[in-house]
Amino acid sequence: MSRYVKPTVDVTKLVFIEEQPSDIKCGKCGKPMKFTIYYLDKESYDFLVCSDCELYMQRVIYED
Repeated sequence: MSRYVKPTVDVTKLVFIEEQPSDIKCGKCGKPMKFTIYYLDKESYDFLVCSDCELYMQRVIYED
């Protein structure tokens, strides 16, 4: 199961890899957010991003 939470890493230090459109809308402005993938130190990080609001939500996977 995955959730989107406030980022646990500093997004400005990550290397951008890929961006894809999503159907999820921003809670602040209502515009569609984008799925993005960043990379750092042999780890990848997935985010939902609203570029207008500069809102980042990190995907975290929890195992049941």
